[in-house]
Amino acid sequence: MRRLALGFVILAAGCRPVPQKAGPLVQQAYVWQRVWTPEVRAAIELAQPMEGFGVLAAQGSLAEKKVTRPALNYAALKATGKPIALVIRVEPYSGLFREDDAATRTLVDAARERIAEWRRSGLEPAELQLDFDCADSKLDGYRVWLRVLRGAVQPLPVCPTTLPSWLKRPEFAALARESGRYVLQVHCVAPPRLLADTQRLTDPIRTAQWVEQAGRLGVPFRVALPTYAYVVAFDAQGKVRGVSAEGPSSRWPDDARVVRWEADPGELAQLIAQWTRARPAAMTGVIWYRLPVAGDALNWRWPTLAAVMQGRAPHRDLRVEASAAQPSEIIAINRGERDEPLPESLEASWSGTRFVAADALDGYALERTADDRLRFIRQSAASLSRLPPGGQRPIGWIRCENPTHIRLRPGDRAGADTAARADDGH
Repeated sequence: MRRLALGFVILAAGCRPVPQKAGPLVQQAYVWQRVWTPEVRAAIELAQPMEGFGVLAAQGSLAEKKVTRPALNYAALKATGKPIALVIRVEPYSGLFREDDAATRTLVDAARERIAEWRRSGLEPAELQLDFDCADSKLDGYRVWLRVLRGAVQPLPVCPTTLPSWLKRPEFAALARESGRYVLQVHCVAPPRLLADTQRLTDPIRTAQWVEQAGRLGVPFRVALPTYAYVVAFDAQGKVRGVSAEGPSSRWPDDARVVRWEADPGELAQLIAQWTRARPAAMTGVIWYRLPVAGDALNWRWPTLAAVMQGRAPHRDLRVEASAAQPSEIIAINRGERDEPLPESLEASWSGTRFVAADALDGYALERTADDRLRFIRQSAASLSRLPPGGQRPIGWIRCENPTHIRLRPGDRAGADTAARADDGH
């Protein structure tokens, strides 16, 4: 029903038709690392299908008049030959918006300094993006910042990152028209309150509705889509105890239930396919948050993003195999295009030989269930672990008196989160 409903969003979005267009989308990606490792440079080189990048160039706390400036690899950015947006992230700010106060001057000075450094390094920014989650009620004040910033960096365009909740505010139309362009961020628009809220980071039906709503305004915009995951901790009463973008926290209770709150590649691929067929004429493309980088376990890998960019759900193929040699090694192998959760439970059995010994490895425990079978059970500490495309992970080993085929199948405790296919060793 969800897939069917998504196809009818355009008809249900409003009474007044929104001008539409079709064809391939311009697709870009954010580079959001504060420390540029060799892996970041390698990721940029790998991302040739991208048609541009938005690069975090500064993050400011205006209340403290403090700005952090990542040390960027300008040579790597220049080598792409792609348009590069200079992005300034502003932390939450509850003060007044004035044309010439300390906060505004801090913002303007940071923008000018960063632009000047880019140009000295031989890199001309395509635009200045301002990423600030302004309170809905203060959009008129935010327009003051944007107006001052445009005057300070002209003729460089200034593009605000906007939230879906702004679309219904009467002040937003003026803000968007004065800017001439904007990025509509549709991910992580509200923190989870219940376990059910962690099913998806972005709701594709609501996203399609927001895009149609934005299209009625007629101002050019891009849509920022997520590729990442959070981990969320719930206590025994189902109350959220923490949300982290960097893995579980030592401050969370030992008995907390920790789950992943992540972007669903299949659902976002469906959105890309739909927008390729028809989208509001004002929608100029998408920008993915964020670029896959080796070692970033809470983000999609490149094979996943590459498939979704084509409007195709990534292929899934997680297998668990037993080697023929003694001892027989039990190994999970991901031959698909997306990260996969490891099997929750796996039963191994054999016949025609005597069992000698066995052990579980790397996040699994062992349970002997009969003379000719045993079970590998994933421990709670490994529940967040994912196997990347092309990855392998040992689950355990079994030694029998004589060579034999080990038969594998999902155990009684196997959950719906695994797409594993067990091979019996033949």
